[in-house]
Amino acid sequence: MSKRQDKKDHILWAGLELMKSQGYNGTSVKDIVDAASVPKGSFYNYFESKESFAIDALEAVFCQDYDTSRALLFGGDKTALERLSIYFEKNVDRCCDGEFKVGCFFGNMCQEMADSNETIRVKVRQVLGRNTQLIVDVLEEAKAAGEIGQSVETNILAEFILNAWEGTLMRMKASKTREPLDIFLSMLPQLVH
Repeated sequence: MSKRQDKKDHILWAGLELMKSQGYNGTSVKDIVDAASVPKGSFYNYFESKESFAIDALEAVFCQDYDTSRALLFGGDKTALERLSIYFEKNVDRCCDGEFKVGCFFGNMCQEMADSNETIRVKVRQVLGRNTQLIVDVLEEAKAAGEIGQSVETNILAEFILNAWEGTLMRMKASKTREPLDIFLSMLPQLVH
């Protein structure tokens, strides 16, 4: 990796951590450069605007999570539905480790920016669509193995599961408890059987 890419990544990840906790509107370019300990001009050498930074941040989070998600959903010797449960259980653990504050970066950006910024809305839709496709793929595997009925429309079920998950994360943040997460986990087997 080049020095230029290293510097861009440094700024991106320092600012991304702020944006995860403070939101898009709560994070200024000054906050990002202060977190990265770089001059403000350095930010504009790598990002055209705060909006372009957010687009890169959304893609970076997706790429970071993608390999982990694929390993949980498609690795090991468990059945497809067992791996789906494990995937969400691991995400529940992550939420609990974060003291119920962060939730999903994509969902948070959608709630905050979808009505006011079309570029960010489209990017969020894109990354959520890719996450949905992972769930579709594992449900298709479950269907092929006879774990779920042949009549199940996996794309609709996957969309519903991820919509329920995003709502669960919102309720978790509002209640600051794991109760919504536990309810989701208890209902998931009923959704897929």
